[in-house]
Amino acid sequence: MAKVMANMLAGAVNPGLTAELAEFAAARAGFAATRPVARTVAVLGLTPGEGRSSVAALLALSVAGWSDRRVAVLDTVAVPTGPHPAVAGMPGVRDVAGRTVTALLGGDVGQGRLQGLVDPSAGSTVVARNRLRAALTPGAAVPVLSLPPGGPGFPPQFVEQALARLRQRADLVVIDTPVGPSAPVLHGVLQHADHFLLVVRGDGDTDRRLQAVAHWLGNAPGRARTRPATAVIVSRGLTKPSWTFPSLPVVVIPRDEGLRRRRPERLGRPAAVAGLRLATEIAARGSTGDAPADPPTGSASAVDPSIFGPR
Repeated sequence: MAKVMANMLAGAVNPGLTAELAEFAAARAGFAATRPVARTVAVLGLTPGEGRSSVAALLALSVAGWSDRRVAVLDTVAVPTGPHPAVAGMPGVRDVAGRTVTALLGGDVGQGRLQGLVDPSAGSTVVARNRLRAALTPGAAVPVLSLPPGGPGFPPQFVEQALARLRQRADLVVIDTPVGPSAPVLHGVLQHADHFLLVVRGDGDTDRRLQAVAHWLGNAPGRARTRPATAVIVSRGLTKPSWTFPSLPVVVIPRDEGLRRRRPERLGRPAAVAGLRLATEIAARGSTGDAPADPPTGSASAVDPSIFGPR
């Protein structure tokens, strides 16, 4: 009650705060009103620095932190042991591991345990909860499955197996994918994802970037892209980016200092609002072959270690 009163008093002094709180409440209610159907969402980007991992982290945090739906993140980015070289005219990145979705969610990038879940000799997709928990990367605010650094990367043939096992325990699986259109793991991701997020920066020629990533998705090898896609523009400035791309729904995500500094517990309210709106867009649009998800078995708090339900 004291906290509520403090917010009311602050809102009386600062009307902008009241509007911000109302906006957050509306975004949360909008997502809660959607049908809880299991989703596997692939986050895609063509060049480094677009904000792909930030969008994946924000979506996972928003749903896990402000709903009762269970969330898991599959980090298919192989963390190198050295710096990332310059790509497409962009400068190299020294702290590559610190920019993965695992790091942004507070996970230990040196302790990926995904190998404990994927097993090429396993004939069944059924996996015990304790085995799934043992495969999670330590320290992450949302359950994350990732690989240790310096490895060969995520074998494409394991994508289906990993996703099948995650879908048993999560209402939303967010896949952060490697940068660039030629990563081998993308073939498996494109085959098995229900929804695609096409991430571009909000500076420069936003339309051209959106057209490039949409064209790549439409022409990538594999089965026809009959599943829905959403364009996500990561705004890095004070002004809202503009675009004229008419083919896809667009959600604008603000850059958040809490995520950038790898402090997910300090996620700003504007970013949380944008994350919930993005989650609502994904849930509302649906996909071919939707089926009702199992009722949630427990709280999906972003810090709840029992997120996958009781053992």
